[in-house]
Order: sequence, then C-alpha cells, then structure tokens
Amino acid sequence: MRKSNWIIAAVLLVASVLFLWMWHALQFNLVDNPLDIVVTVLWWVVIVAACLAIHWAEKKRQERIRTIFVAPGLIYNSETGVMRLDPDTDIVEALQTVLSGLTYNFELAELPSNSRVRFQRIIRSSRFGDAGDTWEGEVVEVAHPDRPMPFHDRGELAALVGRGAAA
Repeated sequence: MRKSNWIIAAVLLVASVLFLWMWHALQFNLVDNPLDIVVTVLWWVVIVAACLAIHWAEKKRQERIRTIFVAPGLIYNSETGVMRLDPDTDIVEALQTVLSGLTYNFELAELPSNSRVRFQRIIRSSRFGDAGDTWEGEVVEVAHPDRPMPFHDRGELAALVGRGAAA
C-alpha cells in the first residue's frame, strides 16, 4: 500500500482508540446496554471495510497505470510518457523496461503531441512482477476492441504482439 493509504488506516486506528477512550471517560461502560457491543462490532467492520476498499482501489489504480498504448515506433504510458522505439527494438523488452521502472505516482505524463499518432494496441497488465517473470494481462487491438486476447506470461505476450504485427 502507498504511504497515503497507511496514513488513512492509521487515522482510523487513532479514531478508534480516541472513541474507546471517550467511551470510558464518559462512563458509558457502566451502562448495561447490549447496543454497546453492536456499535463496537459495526465500527470495526467499517474500519476493516475501509482498509479493504483502499487496498482494492489502489490495486485498480496500479492496473490503470500499467496500461501501455503501442503505435508504430513508439509506446505511451500514463506515468512515463512517450518512448520512441527504434525499428529493430523488441517490443516486449521495451514494455518490460517501462513496467519495471514504474513508481505508481500521481503525476500524469502528456499524450503524444503529434495528433497523427494512431495507437494499434493497448496492453493491459493486470499483474507484473519479478522483472517480467510474473506477467498477466490482455492485448487489445484498437481495430477490434471487443476481442481482448489474454496472456499469462512473457512468451504468450510476445506471441500476441508478434501475431498482431504480422496481421
């Protein structure tokens, strides 16, 4: 989790401790009411649900950042921006280089300034780790967005990208 997510979780924990202290300071613990335990359980359910929601949202944000758009001679990622490629560059190596260098910050890079750039593929990586040893996602041909092609490792991605280049 990112630093800001840990801060939110810490604030929720501090709020819980503060509420517990107030509950004892105002002597609500001396009142025999079964509602107390229900309120306590609900509060902790809210805290756990908030932490899980933050974790889920962060994973989805990182998946969006790992999305790479491919055009002839360049690739674009929302964090790193435009990366020009030589004609003999291995596209999978270039994708791995971009994904390995991501820091998942909140700053967005500018889109290509040339309005004539037409992306041919969108590569969405749902999982990426171990310098490309763990790599799952899908390749979407812009011409056929309703037919995503899933891949489960680097070899399958290379086959999909190679097949798409020949088509």
